[in-house]
Parts: sequence; C-alpha cells; structure tokens
Amino acid sequence: MAIGIFRRPYTIRRRGEQTIVKGYAVSPSLEFIARLNIQPLSVNELQNLPEGERTIKRVKSFSADALISADEHTQTPGDLLFYDGAWYECKTCVHWLHTPLTHYESEFVVLSDQSKELLPCAGGDGGDD
Repeated sequence: MAIGIFRRPYTIRRRGEQTIVKGYAVSPSLEFIARLNIQPLSVNELQNLPEGERTIKRVKSFSADALISADEHTQTPGDLLFYDGAWYECKTCVHWLHTPLTHYESEFVVLSDQSKELLPCAGGDGGDD
C-alpha cells in the first residue's frame, strides 16, 4: 500500500561535508525532487514545543524516502526543503513501520536566513504536477 496520491514534487537540497578551500568554508550540495505530503503541525504538536519556539514556522512531511535530519553533535546539516517560497531545514525524520502504510515522517523549521544564494536550481517548489 502507498499514500503516493497525496504527494507532490518539492525541491530538496542535500548539503555535503564542509571543506576549506582557499581559506573559505565550502559545502557542496545536491538538489533533487522528492514527492512529499506536506502539512502544518497540529495544535497538539505545537503545544508540545517549548514556549519560545511556537511562533517559528514549521511543517511536517510524509514520504516514502528518508531525509537527513540536522544533528548538532556531529554537526551534520539537515536536508533543505523549498516550500511556499522559503527554505526549511529537516530537524527530525522518523521511519514508521507499524502500519501497512510504512513511511517516513519529517519535521522542518524555516531558515531565518533566506538569502538569494539559497534559490533552488531545480523545479518542484510548490506541489504543481
């Protein structure tokens, strides 16, 4: 079984390992299109967040494929999602195996820096087929 009929194409940017080139930090990146079902967080999910984080824009997604979530301990950057004209970073990705609709659920947080360098190269930025 699959819930693919509710998924739309979105641009994902996966950043590679950071290296120093001529004194500057450089992170290569790869963009690809992922089919995701994106939804806002529920009222209960928002209530579970710490007080100061409830006003930060967040979305969750459901997909057939795993996304890379940010990890402070290993300093791994999370995958970036281009959604509704803004970039969001993947903070969590959980594989749900307990139902016939096995899938991944990810949570994204909007990036505060939406500089022009972040503009996507590929299409798939808003769910249009």
